[in-house]
Amino acid sequence: MKKEKSCGCIIYRYNKNVREFLLIHQKYGDYIGFPKGHIENDETEIETAYREVREETNLDVFIFSDIKAKDHYIIDNRIDKEVIYFLATPLSFEINKQDDEIQDLKWVKEDLVSTKLTYDHGKKVFDDIIDQFKKHIEYQLDLNLVSYLYETILPIYRKFDKAHQYDHVHQVVKTSLEIASTLKDIRLDLVYIIAFYHDIGNLYGRDMHHLTGAKYLEDDQMINSYYHPDEIKIMKEAIEDHRASHENEPRSIYGKIIAEADRDIIPLVIISRTVLFGLSHYPNITKDEHMIRAYEHLQEKYGQNGYLKLWLDSKKNVEGLSNLRQLIADRVKIMQIIDNNYEKYNKIDKKI
Repeated sequence: MKKEKSCGCIIYRYNKNVREFLLIHQKYGDYIGFPKGHIENDETEIETAYREVREETNLDVFIFSDIKAKDHYIIDNRIDKEVIYFLATPLSFEINKQDDEIQDLKWVKEDLVSTKLTYDHGKKVFDDIIDQFKKHIEYQLDLNLVSYLYETILPIYRKFDKAHQYDHVHQVVKTSLEIASTLKDIRLDLVYIIAFYHDIGNLYGRDMHHLTGAKYLEDDQMINSYYHPDEIKIMKEAIEDHRASHENEPRSIYGKIIAEADRDIIPLVIISRTVLFGLSHYPNITKDEHMIRAYEHLQEKYGQNGYLKLWLDSKKNVEGLSNLRQLIADRVKIMQIIDNNYEKYNKIDKKI
């Protein structure tokens, strides 16, 4: 029997205080399920899932790699089919179906999803994803509060530079919760809220964003309706203390967690975000000037004598910083990576 493997995403959003999931009506086979497709070449499971979602729905998504489920079924007694699904949430907003393959796309309320799916094995994989999601602090928080974060706070980040968009917020949320899970006596709900607000101060300018962001949270009436002043003080101070250029150690473990998560040192991601920041903030300088600016920033912040400090020394960041410093020391190699990122994102900007 022929074996096939596909990957896809079970995508959710919040809409008017309701959690919804995206379903697709496939033309071939005439069934309702989730976006997915075959692995191509040397793709990873996540790369395939991301590409297929983009092709079928036009959505870019943030994939929660730690929440996934396997679907398995036999097609016409001749194909042994395995599908890996990841939980995901949108990073973009314009949704369009792939006309050749998709008959319809529809957002469906969570409690109605299983009634719309064609196959029982699809219902089972959805239930598996939801069971895992229920263990996450986001699912355990009051739905109105989470909806507020997604529908009111997160959209503010669309006004910021390309290095501080939805994907950055989701990554900081994910990383901060991963760090917090290794520590004792940590309120995960506070960590979650802090991560959503940590860069909101960019609304008033980059220079003082840690202070204006802290003030924004402190004055937020929704947050005040859910949390005691002592809890708000903890979150406010964590946002104030998270900035990488701070000389002083954060005042609480929450400040250390968000500072560590905000660094999230994945060398190629750091370089990419550095180029994106430059393109957003310095649109009129030349390519050569962009290249020099990016390299000098990386050297100043992450180099052997850089100002960045790790307050918790998580294994991921210690290793990431070491690898990034090796790249910085090889000027020819890192300048080539910067160049590749510049060409990639500059082309995207011109298309837009």
